[in-house]
Amino acid sequence: MQNRHTKKSFGQLLAQIPARNFLLMSALCLSNMVLSSSIFAQGVAAGTDISNKVIVTYMIGDTIQEPIESSPTGNSAPGLGNGQGTVFKVDRKVDLLVTGNNNADVSPGDSQAEVTFTLINEGNDTQVFNLATNSTLGTDDFDTSNCVSTVTSVSGTPLAGVVVPTTGTIKLKADQQANIKVSCDIPANAGGANMQAGDKSLLSLVATVEQNSDGSNTSETITPDVSNHVDTIFADNNGTDDSNRDAQHSARREYLISTIATPPTLSIDKSIVSIVDPQGGNTSVVGAEVTYKIQITTAGTGTISNVIITDPTPANMNYKPSTIRLDNANQSDQNDGTDNSDFGMTTANTATINLGNIAAGSQYEIQLTYIVN
Repeated sequence: MQNRHTKKSFGQLLAQIPARNFLLMSALCLSNMVLSSSIFAQGVAAGTDISNKVIVTYMIGDTIQEPIESSPTGNSAPGLGNGQGTVFKVDRKVDLLVTGNNNADVSPGDSQAEVTFTLINEGNDTQVFNLATNSTLGTDDFDTSNCVSTVTSVSGTPLAGVVVPTTGTIKLKADQQANIKVSCDIPANAGGANMQAGDKSLLSLVATVEQNSDGSNTSETITPDVSNHVDTIFADNNGTDDSNRDAQHSARREYLISTIATPPTLSIDKSIVSIVDPQGGNTSVVGAEVTYKIQITTAGTGTISNVIITDPTPANMNYKPSTIRLDNANQSDQNDGTDNSDFGMTTANTATINLGNIAAGSQYEIQLTYIVN
């Protein structure tokens, strides 16, 4: 004898569910996964609660019963809204990428020459990154000095409190990118040896994750995962000068000597400007005043140090007091600190003009007068 209750398919059962209940169930299914933060290209934001409930529909006899939702501790109360979601928090993924962009062609002695890098926060949390440079890698021809890393811009809108340009550290949200320049001084020589075209210096930029969005210091969680706690996982790959899963990433750029500066040179000449004899003529008789001109000419690049001109009084002549002029400016005969010239004070019977350190490419003119005995 056939059972009077014909067996029905699940589709037929669903068809018997009132439209109101079906719409409620559909809406609930769509809302089962609750994201409290945005989804980034690098994943769901750290700390996001992900909640999920299961719904069971059933019949007793020919009667459709109210759906029952799941709960982590179990639920038997019929009706939508009586269950509780099973929740866990998305953990913090620490990941970053440093890439090198532009190298720099330089000359010896250049100041604050620039190379550029890019830093991307590939994790899923807002974090603070420390930027450090290493210019003493030991595998190049010379070392730069006085290196400063500066964040020149960031993609999108900077976070609250972030003002660019800034040096040393940068705070980036997930997927945000920072453009960085590193400026270094180029030495005039390599350990005392002259530079050659093609010599290079390598520079490493290392970015380290220091703080999380909540202000806590960044450290990897080593205890077992807790579902309602935001654990921290290091997921970075190794860079040029760091290891994998160390919350660091690095890249290198290159300073290349492309031109060699011309070494500084100096030349000096002495000529007679005028001869005035006691009768107003220009004969070199006894008592005639002879004015000399000394010209210092330099060329090339760089600095010439400790330049001192000494002019001993010619034989059979006497110095005419207060006649030393440097670039048309009167000089004192006394070593009194008013200028860098004197007569007979630094060296007896000698005019001394101390120019000190002068830039190559500059010129100086000195005039002074002697009298024929």
